[in-house]
Amino acid sequence: MSSVGIDIGSTYTKYCVMEGGKILSLSSERTPVRQKDYFDKKTAELETLYPGASMVTCGYGRHNAGSGKTISELVALAAGAGMTAPDHNVVLDIGGQDTKIIVCENGKLKEFFVNDKCAAGCGMFVVNSLNLLQMDFSEISLGDGDQPGAKLSSTCAVFAQSEITELLADNCQPEEIMRAVIWQILIQSKALIGKVRLDKLLFTGGLTQIKGIERYASAVFGVPVTIPDNSIYLSAIGAAITAAN
Repeated sequence: MSSVGIDIGSTYTKYCVMEGGKILSLSSERTPVRQKDYFDKKTAELETLYPGASMVTCGYGRHNAGSGKTISELVALAAGAGMTAPDHNVVLDIGGQDTKIIVCENGKLKEFFVNDKCAAGCGMFVVNSLNLLQMDFSEISLGDGDQPGAKLSSTCAVFAQSEITELLADNCQPEEIMRAVIWQILIQSKALIGKVRLDKLLFTGGLTQIKGIERYASAVFGVPVTIPDNSIYLSAIGAAITAAN
């Protein structure tokens, strides 16, 4: 029998379909504005495609996907990490609206820390910065992974935006400013990472799609950083695992 995991995030929704402990499909789409109506139809479609499938939803909009079972994104992330990278027990996830670090063992959540809802420490800061610089996500280049020449000193996204405007006025290249933005987001994450003991780190979330970011993260955190396969889908995978169980 199939199982379906749905991770309804603040910006993107991810889907995982599993059968017999193996992943059949992974997909993602922008999270809609009118979530309740949309996901009522979407879950009905999934039930038609996979008759009798069990379904579990996690993420910000998990209560908008019908009457199926819901779990915390943190629990789902631990389960997904346990399947994808069982040799790692500390996971850093930088999402659209927050950053979280979890400690897990055998796919079970043991401990977690979540940052304050600060835009400067999450993916939304990247989106806003790209809009300001008139760049696309695909244009982000981290070069050789060294610390960027440009610096952002503010821990507030509003003030950081003013700094970006000043850097542009000083003829700093947009690509260099984006390297500074990514570096600052990782620096913001250090406070969370300092709360746990670790000798290596599993890195998940949308930022992991930036080529070379593991070198950046390793330089900031001072430990080896691994980006797993299907890094943006770990919570959806974990929800599907929970549904299968």
